[in-house]
Amino acid sequence: MIELTKVQLQTSLNNLLEQENGLTTVLEMTLNSLMHCERTNYLENTENNKGNGYRKAFAVGMGKQIELRIPRDRLGMFQPMVLALIRDQRQQLEDLSFELYGNGLTTSQIGSLMGKIYGKYYSKSAISNITATFYQQMEQWRERPLDTHYLAVYIDAIHLKIRRGTVSSEAFYILLGVKEDYTREVVGIINIPSESAAGWKEVLVAIKHRGVKKIGLIISDNLTALDTVVPLVFKNTAHQKCVVHLKRNILNKVASKHKEEVAADLKKVFNLDLVDDTINKAFERLDVFAEKWRKSYKHIGNLSFNPMNELYFTYINYHPKIRRMIYTTNWIERLNKEFRRTFKIRNSMPNFESALTLLSKVAIDKEDGYFRYPIYNFKFDKKLNEIV
Repeated sequence: MIELTKVQLQTSLNNLLEQENGLTTVLEMTLNSLMHCERTNYLENTENNKGNGYRKAFAVGMGKQIELRIPRDRLGMFQPMVLALIRDQRQQLEDLSFELYGNGLTTSQIGSLMGKIYGKYYSKSAISNITATFYQQMEQWRERPLDTHYLAVYIDAIHLKIRRGTVSSEAFYILLGVKEDYTREVVGIINIPSESAAGWKEVLVAIKHRGVKKIGLIISDNLTALDTVVPLVFKNTAHQKCVVHLKRNILNKVASKHKEEVAADLKKVFNLDLVDDTINKAFERLDVFAEKWRKSYKHIGNLSFNPMNELYFTYINYHPKIRRMIYTTNWIERLNKEFRRTFKIRNSMPNFESALTLLSKVAIDKEDGYFRYPIYNFKFDKKLNEIV
């Protein structure tokens, strides 16, 4: 055995470091030597045990893949401390990969980015394997048990392009709930390709099977047959249709010269500041509005003939402090905007599972963000806080 002085050893290391991939080689040698010394020390303090060769493993170091020789013992008890550091590094890289994936980057884009930062170790297939584990985590989150009582649930559907042989637009049903502690959570993300009454029933039945027994109020747009499905699944649950969507649909069919006046009249019909307002009074205002514009616009004249329009005035039955929060689907529209921002850089999703995973990731981020702050105005309404 040749014994080198510190100067000679330093010179040898310097020469090695100057070679191509020299830093990676030195790191690999150092880690393997540390693990070898760890085992030697471990066996010296352990009876009836001895070394049992090595096993190979790979890690990322200094932007390159390094090969590790992990020492083994006969009893299978030895675990090098160095491995814990490497696992932490790998977990950090996996977490970063999923954060990037959850923000809309494709596996190819993530693999390319990882290659620039950490070397070529994270290939497209490696990134796909990482994201596959998160598919499972997101699925478990979507199927988690739910609270038994929600003060309110906002419902909407977002349509995304999904590839099933050919690319087509599919519906993903989103449900945002207000909990008893006045915080919010996404209680449902469900893919049913075509929006329909049967689909909405399936969605409501699904959250019921996950533990929901009572919903104080459901807020939605004028969704396909939802008003007939809600009483079938959650008896005695009130339903509020989005007034903002109704106003928008009315104004879309009004001539430019009348838009300002019609908008002002609609504001009087849906006056949120009338503390002593009643649904009967609201319908009287609606009748006056319909009569005024009946000759010019048939769709406005027909408003007073539809008894289901009562669902646009449900908010009147609740405390004035929460009316602005329940007369529209703005909250879930804001969430859907976050969803669309994530999907914007993608032309289509390769399958519905990947879309569900991305939607779930965005939803969890929102729950960890502003959704966790309580909306205390809901405490003023006794009806929604009743647990019967």
